[in-house]
Amino acid sequence: MPVLIAARRTPSADVVALARSTAEAILEAFDGYLAEFAAVTQRAPRRFETRDWRGRAEDDAERLGLYDAWLDRIGIRLRRSLGLRVTQVSLWEQVKEEFPPLLDGRQDAERAETFYNSVTRNIFRTIGVNREIEFFRWQALPAAPFGGSPIYRTYRGKGETRDLIRGLLTDLAPAVPFEDLERDARLVAQEIDLHVWPLTGHTQNYTIEVIGTPFYRNKLAYLIGRIRTDSQLLPLILPLCHGDRGMFVDAVLLAEAEASVVFSFAFSHFSVDVDRPEELIEFVRSILPHKPVAELYNSIGLTRQGKTEFYRDLHGFVHRSRERFVIAPGHEGAVMMVFTLPSFHFVFKVIKDRPGYLRSPQLVNKTISRREVMQRYDFVATRDRAGRLVDTQEFMNLRFRRRRFTADVLDELRLACRDTVSIDGEHVVIRHSYVQRRVEPLPLYLEAEKDPETIRGVVLDFGHFLKDLAAAGIFPSDLFNTWNYGVTRRRRVVLFDYDDVIPLEQASFLIKPEPRDEVEEMEAEEERIVAGPYDFFIDELRSYTGVPQPLKGVFEAVHGDLFDIDYWRQVQEQVAQGELADITPYRRNACFLANRSSAESA
Repeated sequence: MPVLIAARRTPSADVVALARSTAEAILEAFDGYLAEFAAVTQRAPRRFETRDWRGRAEDDAERLGLYDAWLDRIGIRLRRSLGLRVTQVSLWEQVKEEFPPLLDGRQDAERAETFYNSVTRNIFRTIGVNREIEFFRWQALPAAPFGGSPIYRTYRGKGETRDLIRGLLTDLAPAVPFEDLERDARLVAQEIDLHVWPLTGHTQNYTIEVIGTPFYRNKLAYLIGRIRTDSQLLPLILPLCHGDRGMFVDAVLLAEAEASVVFSFAFSHFSVDVDRPEELIEFVRSILPHKPVAELYNSIGLTRQGKTEFYRDLHGFVHRSRERFVIAPGHEGAVMMVFTLPSFHFVFKVIKDRPGYLRSPQLVNKTISRREVMQRYDFVATRDRAGRLVDTQEFMNLRFRRRRFTADVLDELRLACRDTVSIDGEHVVIRHSYVQRRVEPLPLYLEAEKDPETIRGVVLDFGHFLKDLAAAGIFPSDLFNTWNYGVTRRRRVVLFDYDDVIPLEQASFLIKPEPRDEVEEMEAEEERIVAGPYDFFIDELRSYTGVPQPLKGVFEAVHGDLFDIDYWRQVQEQVAQGELADITPYRRNACFLANRSSAESA
């Protein structure tokens, strides 16, 4: 029997006009967001030049909130202009028809569609995807041709590499006098020559292409480029520091692994002022072909487009694979229910209805509320992540087919997450969740790894992890629970659970008082000493760092200062004064370190 499809009625001229004006209003709001985003981003060079690190951090937080602010503005405007028709589906079907013609020739057409979708989802509180009024594509829109000059500068390898690098730095570096331009040009050139020699030999047949504006993050400015030879493409990243004696190149990064860490999902976003982000993403993908496009959009602060790219990847994976959601490997959390797809590199986290619900009964002292958990995730989102906090995307109203979940996951969702999850008929609806890159829990990593030097490196990085977080004003109050810590594929320790995170300034570091007399000696310690929720006895940190006992000697040989109360109080004072953490995502070349040391001692 043939299937009859109801034809859509031709809308009246009034409906078309109203739909067109609505589409125009949404695009106008999107352009307003872009303009304000660019204005905040454009402050970055001046912040670097004046070493205004506090202002730099404030700009990051301001820029992060712009998208939602503009969604609120356009939502209010449309509710006023459309009245009761604001939730009329037939009107929005026509708005969707009117929107694409407004985007002809725009490179940011897909980002504009993402903004449009955000508007509709805010108005309709859409569950899953409503393809009648939303744009959904399995593949990205073909990019409009890149017009005008490229976003990068080209330098051809001929003659002395040092001269080429001197010119490159002079052209592209921020407007700050160099501490020693000749020295830096020589150091960068000798590293480039060393890496290019196996590819070109005497011919020096290569070109260097560098994005025409620096990437700013934390206290650094980065020149991002690539070296193109006949046979290979190499990354070229030059981190620039503004020190007391002027600006200097801090290292030269020429390997994909090094470049990948600079763009890691555990760092805060870059500020980079480009008119054509899509072209910039293509450039960075050329040197980081294994990075998900979603992460690259996130890395430059375009997080909503990052969510769109992630959602597309997720739908594609679910559509292609036969995998079902399983409970994520690791220790069961008292606050979050965590599940994943076995071959997908992300986990989904849902806040439990009540803290402490566990599949395997055990004593759990958790009193945190859902509101407090969300506040702590928001707190992390607005702080410098220092390369130690996994980027987290917040999703509302995800919908999946019920058959894509194992029985264990469905049972736990029913028991622990009834306030957030609905399991109805053929679908599972998750009204609120967090999505993160999956990392291997630290205890599992240390148990599985058999190479002593690799274990040493991770254990020592755990100490650097604690110090980096402290310098960024963040303290993981449940130090003992190393199941909250993970190891990335680059063997960096990161934090992925934030329900125990507090601002460092809230922590009170104390020395445990000794018994004053025989009576106190007879009392139980918990009766004799009354501690507040954020009181931490420095005497006990050695026991509660979570480092396995046999590895504590290696850890303390380098990080013994973590057990000194003066260390923590000094860091607290620095944070209170607004000092921005000086954290680098790379290792300095030995020659750079040597030259910096000699310059500072001169």
